[in-house]
Amino acid sequence: MQRTGSTVHSHSRASRRPGRRATATLLAAAAGLALASPAVQAQRYPERPVQVIVPYAPGGSVDVIARALAQKLSEQMGQSVFVENRAGAGGTIGVSAVTRSKPDGYTLLLTSLGAVTVTVHLTKAGYDPLKDLAPISRVATSGLVIAVKHDSPLRSVRDLIDAAKTKPGSISYAVTGVGSQTFLAGELLKRSLNLDMVPVQYKGGGPAAAAVAAGEVQAGITDSGPIQPLLQAGRVRVLAVTGGQRASAMPNVPTMEEAGVPGFRIDSAIALFAPAGTPQDVVRKLNAEVATALKSPDLVDRIHAASHDPRPNSPQEMKEMLNSEFERWGGLVREAGVKPE
Repeated sequence: MQRTGSTVHSHSRASRRPGRRATATLLAAAAGLALASPAVQAQRYPERPVQVIVPYAPGGSVDVIARALAQKLSEQMGQSVFVENRAGAGGTIGVSAVTRSKPDGYTLLLTSLGAVTVTVHLTKAGYDPLKDLAPISRVATSGLVIAVKHDSPLRSVRDLIDAAKTKPGSISYAVTGVGSQTFLAGELLKRSLNLDMVPVQYKGGGPAAAAVAAGEVQAGITDSGPIQPLLQAGRVRVLAVTGGQRASAMPNVPTMEEAGVPGFRIDSAIALFAPAGTPQDVVRKLNAEVATALKSPDLVDRIHAASHDPRPNSPQEMKEMLNSEFERWGGLVREAGVKPE
C-alpha cells in the first residue's frame, strides 16, 4: 500500500507539470506582446491622441500651420492630433516641455527653427536641441524679407547698399529685438558687405512691419507674414526675400542672390520634432504622414496663406539642417558679441 501511495503521489506531481509549462508559455507570450518590437509598435501607432506643442502664442504663422497640419494628420491616421500652445521665453518654454516628455511619439514639437538654433544661444534654455530632440521633418519655409515704405527712393537692394556706403550710419532698419533671427540677419548682411547701418528694435514682427510702412525707419528686415498684408495694401515695397527660392506669395520679388548679394541666404523654417529616444520606426512613420499631408491641395493653400511654402524633408536631412543652422547662428551670436541672458 505504501508503494502504491508513493506511485500515486509521483503520478500526481507529473500530472501538474504540463500545467506549469502551459502557464509559463502563456506568461512568455504575454510578455512578448507587452514588449512588442518597435516595428510592431509603429504599425499600431498612434493608439491614442497625439499632442503637438507650439512654443508660441496662438495666431502666428507657426500656430496656424500647426493647426492645419494637425487636422490633416488626424484625418490620415484616424486618431486625434491636437495643438497646445506653450508660449514664452522665445519659444524655450515649449521646447523644454517636449524635451522632458516621454519619447513615445505622443508629444511632438512644431516650431520655428529659430527657437532651437538661435534663441538657445541667447538664453539658459536648459536643453541641447542637438541631443534632446529627434528631427522628424521640415514642414514649411519662408525667407525673411527686406522691405521699405511704398514711396521710398530705395528701389532695389543695390540702392540700399549704395545708400549705406555713401552715408554710413544713415540707414536705420527695423528688427524684432537683439538676438532675434531678423537682428542676426542684419548683422550678417552688414558684416558680409561691410555696411554701417543702424538696427532699431521692435517688440514683434507686426510692430516692425508697421514701422516700415509708416516710414519710421528707412528699411526693415522682418518675417514675411506681417509684411504680406501691407504689401497687398500697397503700403510697403519688398526689395528681396532671403530664402534660397522666391516665395510663392511674392513671385515677382527676387532672392538676395538674384538681387546681387551672392551667398546670402536665410531660410526661416518650421519643423516637426519628437523627444530624443523616440523609436525610429515611429519617427519614420510620422515623416511619411507629414510628406503625404503636405501634398494635400487644401493644406498647401493654408500654408501659402500663412506666407510659407510646404517643403518636407527626411529625418536625416532635417538633422543635418538643424546641426548646420545651430552652428551658423551660434557663430554669428559670438561674432556679434550678443550675450546670453
